[in-house]
Amino acid sequence: MNVMADKPTVVEDSHRESLVAFLEFAVEAVGVAQSQEGDLVTLEFNHREHPAWPRPYQVRVSVATDSADLPRRVVPATEGIAWLWKLAQLERGALLARPASQPEAVHEITRALFEAYQVDGGQMHLAGCRINEVPFLRVTELATDDPAQVVHRFYNAEMQPVSDDEVASLGLAEVVPLGNHPTSFTRSAVHVLVNQIEEAMPGVVAATVVIAKRAEGAIQFEIGEQCAQVSFNDWTRSLSAPPFRCAASGRETFHLAALEDGRIVAAEAIAECEHTGTRVLDSELVTCTSTGKRVDPEITSRCAVSDSVLLTDEMATCKTCGQQVSPAVLDAGSCQACRELPLARATDELIAPLLERYPRLQQYGKFRAGQCGGVLRVMAHGWWRRLLLAVPSDESQPMHLAMRQGLAGGWEQVPEADWPQLLGQPSDGATE
Repeated sequence: MNVMADKPTVVEDSHRESLVAFLEFAVEAVGVAQSQEGDLVTLEFNHREHPAWPRPYQVRVSVATDSADLPRRVVPATEGIAWLWKLAQLERGALLARPASQPEAVHEITRALFEAYQVDGGQMHLAGCRINEVPFLRVTELATDDPAQVVHRFYNAEMQPVSDDEVASLGLAEVVPLGNHPTSFTRSAVHVLVNQIEEAMPGVVAATVVIAKRAEGAIQFEIGEQCAQVSFNDWTRSLSAPPFRCAASGRETFHLAALEDGRIVAAEAIAECEHTGTRVLDSELVTCTSTGKRVDPEITSRCAVSDSVLLTDEMATCKTCGQQVSPAVLDAGSCQACRELPLARATDELIAPLLERYPRLQQYGKFRAGQCGGVLRVMAHGWWRRLLLAVPSDESQPMHLAMRQGLAGGWEQVPEADWPQLLGQPSDGATE
């Protein structure tokens, strides 16, 4: 048996292990010189480094299964452990260990994190990462039912028991000596932890401070001039890449890409506009009622009459009101809203303010009026001439004026310069 074998101490069966196996761990944790002949292990202490340590500087320990009749000056494993425990307290305050499978440094977790992501046309890097040390106490006692075994119990720094699930998750039952690994825990801090144990549990064989580590930071993704981040905060042993939550689509993903407008989103949420081929969010695409294509809303317009959405270059202009409308609502160049205006009186609330503002409209004897698509349309009928005035529903300033003369004439747009002549001004009370 090689007591200095570099292997983790694996504790099974309710955190038990053999006394000899624990001796092996303590030898390596304290770092004493050792040699072995058969079942006898000789442990040596360098008295020059610690002259206050009393003799003997050498201890011969039996690791035989049956240590009932030992040679002179050979002690059983229990006394060897007691010697090592005193030495550990003198040098570092306790036995120090770490979970065997625990990543210790930032570079050990970076690769595993980055491998989880795919960034189309971009890159990623850590936007800060801090490793925090969290101490746990492993208290070791002799098994009451078998003197050849020890039992380990686990506590946090507040001396609260650690559940078996957490012991397994953190790897506390499978530890290796801390050795030369750096730690921020000072000897005095270790003493504070161990003193809690000695006061509460006088029968302790030894105590091990197991230093677990947590990683806290963020991963930054960059595509073009835009960037996005995901944060992480977990034990280094169980840390896994967190998914990126796409704010635009609500999806969680490990595959990131950019839209045409630069936003970084989930690649699965991206679709192509069937008209231009641009990359936009699938949820933002709209269906053109004219072509049936799913397209970028930026290249569409809404019909002022039917409220349907069409590609802007598929829209047509109503010759009567000048509004952009779907070809489906046109007949002879006029939209359905203009063709189906209901009769109105000059005193109707809908058009009376316009007749007052534009007094020359009062010369007409018949009116039709209606609102559609946020536009008020007022048609004034004379014996020879018809006018159609389009005004935004929430304003009084006209946006379009068309005129039709004679019985067979068609609607023609009136240049804005000619509007005062046909409508009059609010200050002009004259009529034709």
